[in-house]
Amino acid sequence: MFSDAADEAISDEVVDRVGRGSLYVALLAAWTAMMGSLYFSEIRGFVPCELCWVQRILMYPLAGIIALGVLRQDVHLPYLVLPFSLIGQGVSTYHYLLQKTDLFAARACTVGVPCSATWINWFGFVTIPFLAMVAFLVITLAMLVALSQGVPDPEDHRPQWHRRELVPVAGVAIFSLAWYSALALNQATAGPTAEPSTFEPAPLRGPLTPAGEDPMALLEGERLYQEVCASCHGMDGRGLPGLGNSLVDSPFVRERSEEELVAMVRAGRPADAPDNRSGVAMPPSGGRPDLTDEQLGAIVRVIRAWNP
Repeated sequence: MFSDAADEAISDEVVDRVGRGSLYVALLAAWTAMMGSLYFSEIRGFVPCELCWVQRILMYPLAGIIALGVLRQDVHLPYLVLPFSLIGQGVSTYHYLLQKTDLFAARACTVGVPCSATWINWFGFVTIPFLAMVAFLVITLAMLVALSQGVPDPEDHRPQWHRRELVPVAGVAIFSLAWYSALALNQATAGPTAEPSTFEPAPLRGPLTPAGEDPMALLEGERLYQEVCASCHGMDGRGLPGLGNSLVDSPFVRERSEEELVAMVRAGRPADAPDNRSGVAMPPSGGRPDLTDEQLGAIVRVIRAWNP
């Protein structure tokens, strides 16, 4: 009899630990996602697209809602969180598919970064929407675990601010802030970015067609420019305030060969590059890692035509 009672007590304790742990996992995921997105936009200079803003609207409140719910042991916490995380999961999944597949038509943007633009492409598949998708998934699963384990416990509903949950909640917040501060400090002390003229041309993925030899290639370059570059540099190439520099009558373009410009576009430009007066980063390959060097060359030839 005593053994059964002891086993039941141990089982209840394990269930309680698993349930409470899931809440802290969700809290850590929400804070990490929020600080990570701020790092990408405010430190790295990556401009959020429309779908990125939607995901922020859904993620940022969770950093506060989960923290308060854990502190107050709010029995309604999973029901408050799940609508945000499930909708966010859907938006981020759609955004990722928009970047990586042809299932959906590309979102046309008159101004701003296209939603199909790819700022990072780690290991060939990890993009910013992918990171958001993982964060929303972790939060959703953690809330489902909390529900299944009956956590928070309605019999333990004591909304005091001095309860033991304050320590791990504060720990998560301090860890996230320290991590963000370390990244910011590292970026600030990294020193100025090398002059674009020092870029080594990347290995080309095909021969570049000499300018003026193929009118159809020029038309293709104009089409690609409108699709990839116009949202930041303007339809006429004269730039947009706070987004992209003017590419017309540009000494930077005139002083570099076609191969150097292709290599620069392929590498992208950080926000703190010496000649980047916009203060906004340019994603590698203009946010289109699928473009070949021949296609980037077609875009470059259009730009060079504006700089005789």
